[in-house]
Amino acid sequence: MKGFISYAHDDHPELLTFRKNIRSTERAYGVDFWVDKRIRAGNYWRTEIADAIAAAQVHILLMSPAFFDSDYIYDHELPGIEGKCSGGDLVIPVVLKRCSWYNFVDALQAIPTSPEARLKPVIDWRPQANGFDTAREQIDQAIGDHFGIKPQKRFFGGRQ
Repeated sequence: MKGFISYAHDDHPELLTFRKNIRSTERAYGVDFWVDKRIRAGNYWRTEIADAIAAAQVHILLMSPAFFDSDYIYDHELPGIEGKCSGGDLVIPVVLKRCSWYNFVDALQAIPTSPEARLKPVIDWRPQANGFDTAREQIDQAIGDHFGIKPQKRFFGGRQ
């Protein structure tokens, strides 16, 4: 299964931490999450991004003020991802930093939610690693529920 992560370049440090956290999701659910760092020199980046959005079944939006400040995300990525919603794709908004996300994606349930069932931006969690891990847990749950699949377990009891 293919995935796409939409993020603002200003949030690159947080993207790196997020990627480490969802690596287990990629392995357990067989999702290959694409980010624009895969674009090689000489390739047309607009085409590469559009192709990655078209190929993905899971779309993660790492939302922050910089995310919504990006003209490219607003004008190209979000319309492309929104067009995939009616086709059965899963779109998961992740509130990375405090922002007015609800002005843009109010029809979608965002994550991460705290134990009190309140939406809490990842960077506001203490320790912050708990925010990233909670987002990953909620992404795992959403993928499992949406596609009706269970995680593959390879080690320590997962082998046949």
